[in-house]
Amino acid sequence: MELRSENERWSIPAPDMEASPLTAEGMRELEADFSKVKIVKYIRDVEFANIDGVSLKLQLLLPSTVGDGEKRPLVLFIRGSAWQKQSVVPGIPQLVEMARRGFIVASVEYRPAPGFHFPIQSDDGWLALEFLREHAEELGWDTDKLAAWGSSSGAHTALLMAMMPEYRERSLRIGAVVDYYGPAYLPAMIDYHSTSTEHLDELLGVPVKEHLDLAEKASPVSYLEGETPAVLILHGDKDKSCSFEQSVILYRRMREAGKDATMYRMHNAAHGGSPFWTPQVLDIVEAFLCEKLNWKKA
Repeated sequence: MELRSENERWSIPAPDMEASPLTAEGMRELEADFSKVKIVKYIRDVEFANIDGVSLKLQLLLPSTVGDGEKRPLVLFIRGSAWQKQSVVPGIPQLVEMARRGFIVASVEYRPAPGFHFPIQSDDGWLALEFLREHAEELGWDTDKLAAWGSSSGAHTALLMAMMPEYRERSLRIGAVVDYYGPAYLPAMIDYHSTSTEHLDELLGVPVKEHLDLAEKASPVSYLEGETPAVLILHGDKDKSCSFEQSVILYRRMREAGKDATMYRMHNAAHGGSPFWTPQVLDIVEAFLCEKLNWKKA
């Protein structure tokens, strides 16, 4: 994976060159402050797997400080889509700020329903992690510092990636999860809105009402035994797509099981949108990730 061209410059002065003496009447001058520049490099459409004829790609956001010798955390972001084909690129601008704050961010695709069923989506998330680990050195990723962050069905995928026992046995460990309004207990999503049951049928590959045991198995709340990562939950209390109850169920069950869970009610918010990307909210996310991943920024 090519991260930079040979002649590329990252927030550093041009070497071996005198500043031009040219001036003109009325010209103003600013001193270039290289110490505070926070440029983000966007590497688009990196294929991390090709399975069943489906090319899976990730979008990579790198802080300008990559290459300075400091190892940094990686945040794997999974954009929601009701488990259907994702539209990943439109969500990139919202993630840039986290890269500016020093995190390596990879936004990944999964194979979509209805053609691919649970737990394929979580398997694909792990394929992306294994690919990224192969490039950890050039990315400057401290592989002991890994978080998963998802929105809606992407949050469901992120939670399963972190909680299902078969994934916990892997050498990489997800140390924190950020859950933006994700489904956590699928049986309670049946008939929540006009297409919620249909989406569940497509995810599971069978009629959910006839296979409640499989809906339970595909629910993150079913995996709270043993070691689980800390979870930060944010959910709007006017969400018509994924019931606010979903996050309340997850939060209550995690607390009852003695797990590390923090939940914010986003009052008057619906399913996603700008309230989830304000500086105040990103400050909360950043503080959570720094604490749970034990990362002290330089």
